[in-house]
Amino acid sequence: MMGKNYKFWFATGSQDLYGEECLAKVAEHSRIIVENLNNSGVLPFELVRKPTLIDSASIRRLFHEANADETCAGVITWMHTFSPAKSWILGLKEYRKPLLHLHTQFNQEIPYDTIDMDFMNE
Repeated sequence: MMGKNYKFWFATGSQDLYGEECLAKVAEHSRIIVENLNNSGVLPFELVRKPTLIDSASIRRLFHEANADETCAGVITWMHTFSPAKSWILGLKEYRKPLLHLHTQFNQEIPYDTIDMDFMNE
């Protein structure tokens, strides 16, 4: 695998119901994560940020493109805000390469004393 110039794709899930301001924040958080992982020196290949996925059609299209791209070694997914599992079913059923799901939040700490329902959009 080291002989080719592979890339990993980074796909972030969200929903458009949160609005443009939230989706802009989602894109920025994704950019920061990808930039830091690429600069860390721990990945064997470049990590490429893909657009935020907000519906089943875009999710399915991304996995179809990943399957077809010979330089894509796998996809890393991260759900920034609530992304319904049903939106991912068709794309994942057809996907044939390695998948890593990051099950974490962007912020380093959860503000337990002041948390509210809007926190998921931060």
